[in-house]
Amino acid sequence: MKFITPPRKLVAAVVVMLSLPSVAQAQNPADPQFAFSKAEEAKAAQAAAVKAALWTAQVKGGLLYSTGNAEVRNGSFGGAVSRKAGDNKLALDVGAAYGNSTVRVARDKNMDAILQDASELGDDAVAATNNWNTRGRYDRFVTANNAAYVLAQIGADRIAGKRLLGSSQAGYSRQLLKSDAHTWVAELGYDFSYESYLAAPAGSPQSVAIHSARLYVGEIWKISGETGVYANTEVLFNLSREKALKASDTTGATATVAPFGDTRAVGKAGLTTTLWKNVSFGFGVTLRYDQNPAPRPAPKGFTYAPGFQPFAQTLDTATEATLIITFL
Repeated sequence: MKFITPPRKLVAAVVVMLSLPSVAQAQNPADPQFAFSKAEEAKAAQAAAVKAALWTAQVKGGLLYSTGNAEVRNGSFGGAVSRKAGDNKLALDVGAAYGNSTVRVARDKNMDAILQDASELGDDAVAATNNWNTRGRYDRFVTANNAAYVLAQIGADRIAGKRLLGSSQAGYSRQLLKSDAHTWVAELGYDFSYESYLAAPAGSPQSVAIHSARLYVGEIWKISGETGVYANTEVLFNLSREKALKASDTTGATATVAPFGDTRAVGKAGLTTTLWKNVSFGFGVTLRYDQNPAPRPAPKGFTYAPGFQPFAQTLDTATEATLIITFL
């Protein structure tokens, strides 16, 4: 087989055009348009552009570190890769975040409630963030605007009392609107989730299986070639009765949750803008709501009295600023 090697100037032009970042790059970016003197060169450049557009990959990360009177260490990492070929699309996302802070605590050795000297003061590192998640998704496009999808993910959120999280989903995805500036998507499907608790009381359910209906809506708004915003919401409604502690009963005596008594929702909104070539800056806010959260672990060195069981907060929020590097 004989390959045609394009001129160096042509290669340089193609590389520059393909490296221009776009907020909607992970969607279906339009193929770059080129003008060439020879039809063969144009076809070769078009084939190279289409091949490159099949793959997208990026990583992002954030870091906060302070010392002195306020000692805080927070870090986050995320990565995404996807490939679209014809009517099929595969995507893999990973993410993790960890953070702790050092707080001053009393070590009252003689238990007289008076701190005699520095030996009765100490510092304890307390974890404030500790979660990770891995997700894989496959989409089969029936038409340009309609697709069936399946998804599987696994993760953990120890601060929220969840040792292990796993779920699988299947459903229908519909592109409601596609224009130069806006992309609207809605999805409807089924979700099966499994949660393993980190510190459930002895004799109570240590995990829960949840069958839910899933609803998702999201938008990407391309403000300019360099800047865009996004917003989306996912809601899960449990359809079956759950064998789990009911968070509204802090005695820990109720071990069943009625249908639609464990609604979960995740809302995200943010902005991404290109800083230089394939480097972008992202700012986002995430809200997570769990109507029936997991039992809250007791502070280190303590246990709860019989008949008293607190639970994690129903609402978590996170604000994140990250640098994003796009490879493909």
